[in-house]
Amino acid sequence: MFLFFHTIKALNGKWLFLFNAFCFIPFLLAAQLDFNRNCIIGYQNILALQFQEASKVLALEQVEHPSNLTPVYLSNYIDFLETFIKEEQPSFEKFRKDVDRRFQILEKADRHSPYYHYFLGSLHIQSAILKTKFGEYRSAAIEYSQAYRELRENKKLFPDFLPQDAGIGLVHVLAGIVPDNYSWLVKLFGMEGDIQLGLSEISRVAEYSGNDEVNKIFRLEALFYLSFIDISLGKDTERAMRILRNFERQNVSFPEPSNPLLVFAKVAILSKAHRNQEVLSTLELYQTSTPNFRFCYLDYLTGLAKLNQLDPSADRYFIKFLKDFRGRNYIKSAFQKLAWCFLLKGDKSKYQEYIGKVLNRGNLFVDGDKQAYREAQSKQVPNIILLKARLLFDGGYNDKALHELLDNTIKEIVTSSRDLLEYHYRLGRIYQESGDIVKALSYYEKTVQEGSNLPYYFAANAAFQSGLIYEQKKDFNHAEKYFRICLSMDYPEYKTSLDQKAKAGLQRVMKQLH
Repeated sequence: MFLFFHTIKALNGKWLFLFNAFCFIPFLLAAQLDFNRNCIIGYQNILALQFQEASKVLALEQVEHPSNLTPVYLSNYIDFLETFIKEEQPSFEKFRKDVDRRFQILEKADRHSPYYHYFLGSLHIQSAILKTKFGEYRSAAIEYSQAYRELRENKKLFPDFLPQDAGIGLVHVLAGIVPDNYSWLVKLFGMEGDIQLGLSEISRVAEYSGNDEVNKIFRLEALFYLSFIDISLGKDTERAMRILRNFERQNVSFPEPSNPLLVFAKVAILSKAHRNQEVLSTLELYQTSTPNFRFCYLDYLTGLAKLNQLDPSADRYFIKFLKDFRGRNYIKSAFQKLAWCFLLKGDKSKYQEYIGKVLNRGNLFVDGDKQAYREAQSKQVPNIILLKARLLFDGGYNDKALHELLDNTIKEIVTSSRDLLEYHYRLGRIYQESGDIVKALSYYEKTVQEGSNLPYYFAANAAFQSGLIYEQKKDFNHAEKYFRICLSMDYPEYKTSLDQKAKAGLQRVMKQLH
């Protein structure tokens, strides 16, 4: 019974009777690992967050093939995704206990199957991701090292088994962006950090074009990895967009436009490509759907997309997110964005009300929440024109963003040294995205010179973006210079993510220079 607690809750009386009758039979028979038709359907339901349907299919598989332990792995996937999305401590504690039991069961399975080490390695990855989310970083590093060991062993035994490449690639990427104060863990556990190799390995799975049905469905998981790793490192936006378009043409990754997990992956990629209109059309399909398992973070992203076009209705999505979500992250950020909504409407009292909630609600684990907290602490109301330019740029409305800055004089916009720094930085970002590289580099250089000793992220990101421009021009010496400048700066806002991006860039250019 303990193996499928979430499964049992979802079953009606008939299914529960059958499940109780057969759940222990695998221990009496030779344990197999067969990713058969039932398991494929169950896996597809899991990725669509249709957990009740998946549980019924897995229970049926236990009845029809009681020696098959693949449902043990897939049941863990359900619990992993529930915990990852909900971010609730009790769910995490339950996952922690259940995954230990599942390890013990799967270790009794057929060691000659390509799924044996793959399933064990994937369980370790799922545990590591959740431990990272809940702040258990050292324990997560151990899990990643164990995942790497299992998947590397599988690679030796079954070099052509494609699904394992996504997991190996994930470990290669994560080991390559580990902060310096944790780099000793990577060395201690023998993991290899290679961001470009890792991204290529994940892409190999995502771009599979053969006829093997199992390989096809694992493409979806690889796309999910790419959506929050590949793009977040500030590189390969074009590749991720190419993979996404290919998925859509083949109707592989989005058989249902409202699939929450895959909507998230698509939105993450489109947002980094500044395609806000496509983001909105994708999210609107989700907002009009009735998913079995609500992905509250998509409400937050809908609010953000509406805010990026200065839509006054954005506030209702942040309110919905704050009402429904019981997890750890983006609470402070949602209150900040809600405050911005009212500031843009000219309601400064409502701005003060909601920015004040940032101080005592939510946590400080992700950069967005940290930045919101710093704004609340500073008691400095954002510059309206610069805020509009920022939001419009994030949405890809470059002409409108530029007009916000150029239709007013500098004296009308700038009221402090921070405003001047951000003014030059915003112009650099807009010109870079518009393709005017000469102007972009000029404004970035001003930002670096003016802000290298100030406690804001503008100068660091200006240096990083300069590094990207020079890398694209194949001027690797200048690229190295600016990536190192970015890494050398001391500032609190977005430092973790910017350091990861700069570290990845430096790793790429050093390969070219040596």
